[in-house]
Amino acid sequence: MKPAGVDEILVDRLPGETRAALLLQGRLVSLIVARPGQASLVGAVIRGRVTAVRRDQGAAYVEIGADKAGFLSLRRGAKPPVQGASLTVQVTKDAAGDKGAGLTDRPLIQGRFLTLRPGQPGLERSRRLAPEVFAGVTKALKDVDATRVGFIANPAAEGAADAALQAEAKALAASWAAAEKRAGTPARLLPAPDPLLRAVLDHAASLRSVVLDDAGALNALRAGIEELAPEAAALLAHHAGPAPLFRRRDVEAQIEAALARRVRLKGGAALTMDEIDALTVIDVDLAEQISAGDWERAALAANLEAAEEIARQIRLRDIGGIVVVDFLRLSRPEHRRRVVEALRRASSGDPQQVDVLGMTPAGLVELTRRRGRPSLKQLASGPLAQGFALLRAAMAAAAARPGRGLKARAAPAVVEALEGEAASLAHARARIAAGLELVGEPAHPALGFEIGPA
Repeated sequence: MKPAGVDEILVDRLPGETRAALLLQGRLVSLIVARPGQASLVGAVIRGRVTAVRRDQGAAYVEIGADKAGFLSLRRGAKPPVQGASLTVQVTKDAAGDKGAGLTDRPLIQGRFLTLRPGQPGLERSRRLAPEVFAGVTKALKDVDATRVGFIANPAAEGAADAALQAEAKALAASWAAAEKRAGTPARLLPAPDPLLRAVLDHAASLRSVVLDDAGALNALRAGIEELAPEAAALLAHHAGPAPLFRRRDVEAQIEAALARRVRLKGGAALTMDEIDALTVIDVDLAEQISAGDWERAALAANLEAAEEIARQIRLRDIGGIVVVDFLRLSRPEHRRRVVEALRRASSGDPQQVDVLGMTPAGLVELTRRRGRPSLKQLASGPLAQGFALLRAAMAAAAARPGRGLKARAAPAVVEALEGEAASLAHARARIAAGLELVGEPAHPALGFEIGPA
């Protein structure tokens, strides 16, 4: 199955933070947040050096040019690397806390229609690509040399012209051959992919428009699109109005809802979501009392609706790792199976791999989702994130009532973080002609801020 559809991408940019909202019929599907000072390494291919091999941990540690050595899980049955040896790896998970980046020694180089697999010959099919489509891709690439590098046919390969498939296969192979020649250890052979460009390429077939509020970002994206998907360049547009793009399109409100602990469903049930370091726990409950005779029917209906929304919320919040869902208890095994299958179907469009296990008689379901970048909650909770939110709110207030100076009150850590982002602060103050004063108040909560007249 293909990833869940996206028909519009809206991009809101400050000099220190770019946010891209992926929408389907106006509803937020996913939010990409990129900050130059906290750039993700996920996807970067690096020639590193093995610093230690720990068989007791089933891991090797690899120097990749970062503050901490990366962590490579040893594949069962594979020959482990040798300490001191050079090893080509790809970053699968950013470093966090005292843990180094997660690594794999089987890199994948993503194109639009194909994914290159260095050192893994042959042609494979993405699990979201229909077998009959894959047969056509195989035929189109029959003359492409796949003896040294292999390929995976991506979902976007459906409908691609044979010539486009062949050209991309050759371009990917040439790019990898050039990367391998780069000198040094550690050395970054290929950079992490640009997340906005990647999103446009992944959804080019279903997109109606890509709107950016920054002319420089628009031109940079256009250059990448014209090279890799020229037909999508016509989708790009510039938002130059005084009203902030995300507020005008109700995206800010949807982001705020995506950070809420409780999510109400149309049928009367609700989800309570608690994201902690080790796992995420989601509880399904009914807001009203149900008689014993109607319980099974009401619980099944609520659980089926919850399954759809849980899959959406996990993707939207970019929750990774282990997730435990406490569904409403069902007495009939066939009803439990229906709920599990509904959750699997709803999760099948997630671009990250989601594995859903069965349901216990008590209604508990465990699922895992591949973890790569920080979750939306993690991205939105630090002082810098609060500072960027403050600037956006101040610019929106100034656009609504121009000619009035503003004063923003926040925790000292938020003000300090903003003062370290001189370009972002200057950008906001240029948009607020009457002036913006920042006040750090020691008693102010770490989350949130207040904006009023100066």
